[in-house]
Amino acid sequence: MCAPARSCCHERWGSSDPAGRYVVVAADAPATGRGALPGIETALRGAQITSAWRLLPDQQIGVLSLADHREATALEALRKHRARAGMSPPYDALTETPQALHFARLALAGLGERRFGVARFDDNPLAMLVAAAPAEAERMVRVRLGPLLYLPYEERTRLLETLETWFGAGGSAAATGARLYLHANSIRYRLRRIEELTGRSLADPAAVRDLGAALEALPVSRLGRTVGASRGNARRSYNDG
Repeated sequence: MCAPARSCCHERWGSSDPAGRYVVVAADAPATGRGALPGIETALRGAQITSAWRLLPDQQIGVLSLADHREATALEALRKHRARAGMSPPYDALTETPQALHFARLALAGLGERRFGVARFDDNPLAMLVAAAPAEAERMVRVRLGPLLYLPYEERTRLLETLETWFGAGGSAAATGARLYLHANSIRYRLRRIEELTGRSLADPAAVRDLGAALEALPVSRLGRTVGASRGNARRSYNDG
């Protein structure tokens, strides 16, 4: 077991495993040695969730025992803090904690530039895979979205918002138009423009898959940050605290 996870588990539970499933939480420290989630252990205890925490220079790490599947309760407690945190998938034995910590840190990285929020690895595994392979994600963004990202700011923002909303609307131009308060024909025009720029047809499932993956990679890519491209709300899987 890796040192931070092994230490906090040993201090709380020794060599015995408490009943129930577990998750690991990794939260960015707001300053060196300063906890991101003050009072979280007490708050969780009040909700009948046992936890063990370790403060590292740059992160606060916790292992939570979720008896009776209290994951939603744990998320509610975490989201009361204006912090950036990632949560691993549930697991059944403390020996799996190192892998869970890795997943929690990937979930945290998947928050991109967001100032606060709690990301569950299982909410968006694709985004987590993107966070795990930043160089590959950067290449994917450049290849699939590059021409679109070098447009003037207003057009770039308009087309990205349209594409993201279209994904969130299940590929329906009418539903996308309703969400953006535009006629469906205006949406179709924008989608054709995206097809022209990317060289990919939105009628092709493989192209849709590739563009969707590139959109997931955009927030954590250097190219996305450089051009000031921001994602809309349509496909966000995480909730702010």
